[in-house]
Amino acid sequence: MGISMYEHIIQVLSFLGAIGDYSYLDRLGNAIDEISVLEALRDAIRAYYTNCLGKRACVEYDRENKLGVLCPEIKSEELEQAVSQITAKISKASRVEIIKMSREFALKAYAKIPETRKRLECKTE
Repeated sequence: MGISMYEHIIQVLSFLGAIGDYSYLDRLGNAIDEISVLEALRDAIRAYYTNCLGKRACVEYDRENKLGVLCPEIKSEELEQAVSQITAKISKASRVEIIKMSREFALKAYAKIPETRKRLECKTE
């Protein structure tokens, strides 16, 4: 079974949540139109690249215990393809469908945070 077209986006969002940065998930969960969905996704991908581009870094979420989350391995082409597919889908969607999709992305990412943190946990220095 292959990865769904949205799974890479969910991985990025759950990674950001796992490191304690919920702002992108919150923005996406509150998005009510095409522009706010795309802006939240753009900013989330930018935050992912800031932390992870070109390296498999251990990004700290618990300074006291020196715990972090290893950057998930996602190719930029896969993210680009996922964003293109999402953009195409929401450009034809009604406002209700857009709201439903944005809430679904956020909820799936929130639900995946504990699994992401456990699976990709690492020690920081």
